[in-house]
Amino acid sequence: MLGFYDDAHAAISDKIRGYPVLGDVEMLKSMLSVEPVHLVVAITDNDARLRHANSLRDLGGQFFTAVHPLAYLSGVATVGGGCVVGAGAVVHPDATVGSHCYLGPRAVVDRDAQVGAGSWVSTGAVVGAGASIGARVILGPNSSVERKASVETDVEVSTLKHVSREGA
Repeated sequence: MLGFYDDAHAAISDKIRGYPVLGDVEMLKSMLSVEPVHLVVAITDNDARLRHANSLRDLGGQFFTAVHPLAYLSGVATVGGGCVVGAGAVVHPDATVGSHCYLGPRAVVDRDAQVGAGSWVSTGAVVGAGASIGARVILGPNSSVERKASVETDVEVSTLKHVSREGA
């Protein structure tokens, strides 16, 4: 069954975009002890998203990647479980996107680039060919990381900022 688990379930409607709100996270954890559950953790805070994903994985949760039908993922790219890929996003050949990442609409991960687990690549952000993005990085809307540049773990790149090979 497709649906949502949310700790605020009592304060929100019974359905979100036509899908039922099934209960809170504790109910989900109980469900994991009974049967396999395929999940995407939809929390915008990178640390919280990874923390919840790891907790649910320890309980047997299995993660799938939600890809918008207008996104393009190369058949030779690697995208980890639990990712959300927005409309118009592109992941080029031999690129690697870690688990539990968000690629916003029109985000681009170019050839041979690497995006670390739990990162957020906002709308229109570009990760250049061969670039390396650490875990839990936030790339703001329309920001760019130059070809072969690198961004360390837990860094936030502001909107419209360009990161050169000297790093961030």
